[in-house]
Amino acid sequence: MTNDALILRRRMRALSRGGLQCREVELRLAEDGHHVVLSRYVERYHHEQGGECVIQQHQVSMTHLIRWMMEQGERVKA
Repeated sequence: MTNDALILRRRMRALSRGGLQCREVELRLAEDGHHVVLSRYVERYHHEQGGECVIQQHQVSMTHLIRWMMEQGERVKA
């Protein structure tokens, strides 16, 4: 089973004093196939200080996600 992520947002920008920041938000199906996982990755790098990395993940069941979409969405004519 392949677990390819959907990249929702990717951004790189230069920071002051030669630093670099990379941000990425992705959505993927969890290994169990019953949940989706939203991951947010932030990395900051400074030549003198090295780098730091923070990853936050949020998981929700597919059932809850689909119910929420049905409650929040609008019906469209096919």
